[in-house]
Amino acid sequence: MADHDIPGRPYQLRRLLGPLLSLAIVAMALWGLQGMLRESSPHAIAAALRLLPPSRLALALGCLLLAYLALTLYDLLSLRWLGRPQPWRRSAPVTATAFALGNVSFNAMVVAGGVRYAGLRPLGLAPSEVARMAVFASLGFWLGYAALGGLLFALNPVKPSVRLAGLLLLAPAAYLLLSRRPRTLRLRGFRMTTPPLPLCVGQLAAGVTELLAISSVLWLLLPDVPDLAWSHFMQAFLLAIVAGSASQAPGGLGVFDSAFLLLLPKGIDVSQAVAALLAFRVLYYLAPLLLALAALALRWLVRRRA
Repeated sequence: MADHDIPGRPYQLRRLLGPLLSLAIVAMALWGLQGMLRESSPHAIAAALRLLPPSRLALALGCLLLAYLALTLYDLLSLRWLGRPQPWRRSAPVTATAFALGNVSFNAMVVAGGVRYAGLRPLGLAPSEVARMAVFASLGFWLGYAALGGLLFALNPVKPSVRLAGLLLLAPAAYLLLSRRPRTLRLRGFRMTTPPLPLCVGQLAAGVTELLAISSVLWLLLPDVPDLAWSHFMQAFLLAIVAGSASQAPGGLGVFDSAFLLLLPKGIDVSQAVAALLAFRVLYYLAPLLLALAALALRWLVRRRA
C-alpha cells in the first residue's frame, strides 16, 4: 500500500465508527427488549394484533395521514422563505417521499435532502438551499417537541426529576422572539437567516401537529390501561423519541421500543403493548416506505417511456 493512503485510515475509521456504534446500540436495545418479552410469546403478540378493533385502526390511519399532512408543510413554508413559493400539490409528494425514506435510514437528513434535491431540481434549487430546507424541517420538529414536551414536563411530570425538562419551553419562545426581526445565525461556518415570524409560527405549529398526530397513532393502538393517563403516555413517547434519535438507528429500531416499554406503568400486558408497537411501525414506517418506493418506481417507468 502506498504511503499516501495511510493518513486516510483514521478518517475512514471515524466514518465507520458512527454506524458501528448505532448498530451496537440497536443490538443492545434488542437484547434488552428480548429480556422484557420473556413473559410473552409470538403467539400472544399475534393474538393481540388480531384483537385490535377495526375502528381504532381506522382512526390510527387518519392520524397517520394528518401526521404526513403536517410534515408536508415544512417544505411548503421553507420554499416561501427561500423566495421560491410552490403550490402544495407540487411540493407535498416530494416531501412525503423524502420523509418516508429518511425515517428508515441511518442519516435521515442526508437521505431526505437527496430526495428533495432530486424532486425539486427542476426549480433550480442549489444544494445549499436544499440544506436549508432540511434544517428548517428538522428545526420545526424539535421546536414542536420543545413546546409540547416542555409543557407536559413542567405541568404534569411523570417523575419529579423530569420537571426540570420543562425549561425546553424556552427554546421555541426564544426562537419566536428572534424571528420578530430576522437575523443571521452562524454555526460552524453554516449561515442561516431566521425566517420571518409568520413562517416561524407555521413551522412551530406544524411540528406540534406532527408530534400529536404521530403519538395518537400509537395511543389508539395501545390496549386500555386504567393507570395510563394520556400525559404519562405522551411523556413516555417523547422520552423514547430522544433515546431513539440518540441511537441514530433507523426509526430508533429497538431503542425507541425498549425505552417506551420501560416507561410504561407496571401491570400493562406486554404482549398487547408489543403488538401496538409492531402495528405502529407497520403503519408509520413500513407502509409509507412501500408507497414511496412504488411512487419512485412508477416515476422512473414514466420517464423511461417518455
